[in-house]
Amino acid sequence: MKLIRILPGCPPPVSGRMVAALGFFDGVHIGHRRLLDRVAEIAAARRLVPAVFTFSDDALTFKPDASRLTDFSEKLELFRQAGIERVYAADFPAFAGYSPERFVSDVLVGTLNADVAVCGFNFRFGARAVGDSETLVRLMREAGGDAEVIAPAVLDGAVVSSSAIRAALAEGDALRAERMLGRPFAYTGRVEHGRGYGHTEGVPTVNLPIPPYFAIPRRGVYRSRVTLDGEESYPAVSNVGTRPTFGGFGINCESYLLDYAGGDLYGKTARVELLGFIRDERKFESPEELYRQIERDVAAAKN
Repeated sequence: MKLIRILPGCPPPVSGRMVAALGFFDGVHIGHRRLLDRVAEIAAARRLVPAVFTFSDDALTFKPDASRLTDFSEKLELFRQAGIERVYAADFPAFAGYSPERFVSDVLVGTLNADVAVCGFNFRFGARAVGDSETLVRLMREAGGDAEVIAPAVLDGAVVSSSAIRAALAEGDALRAERMLGRPFAYTGRVEHGRGYGHTEGVPTVNLPIPPYFAIPRRGVYRSRVTLDGEESYPAVSNVGTRPTFGGFGINCESYLLDYAGGDLYGKTARVELLGFIRDERKFESPEELYRQIERDVAAAKN
């Protein structure tokens, strides 16, 4: 899969005609997968290149009030798994002033050579978001192409959306978030040194700082799974919060690995998947009281 950056007035080299999925795709949830699967179907039937047009993951300029469910690198991997061959990424500010007409003529048709555009039912585009999915269909057909609008995925009578996933996480409902995402909600990062409390107690501990733009679930303890360097996975108990027993500091995800007998964890890349809520975070009177509670949390996770 190729990642191609787009700048106004600097068209990238394009070979072949394509069908392009349009959107920000935060979370790449099961509703997004319906759209990506349709792109793959059209590409196979019409011998087009399956592509995605999206905006780069700039938390300061695109939806600054919405915390992220996935970072850009994870989005790319999920696109690849869905059969996408090209991802065209644009900086939002550079195209924010484009009218719907200019976006279709200059970007979709003029730059991407898109025969077909595919979007979600709630797609908005153009300056001040004046264009919607019906606008896209009309403009693509006027340009000699076509467009399809994909109906939403529905779970338990409710539309699946990135906002709904964030709401489930805020309630600590990791299982519902997983059903909407199609996989567990996860943090990925390089293991950092914490304050050494878990290490002092002989507990293999993974500390991951949570970026300020990333979604933060209900603070507390979760049953989890930790994968190290993309290889071995281990059951774990993870605390998402500030560790108030030790004075509290920045939000992070601290995971205690249950069956790890390997060496030093520092510097490894860890992926922590949250599988189920156990209890809220709270301050204990002493570290010893906390460690006794962790033992109970581990027992709850195993059951």
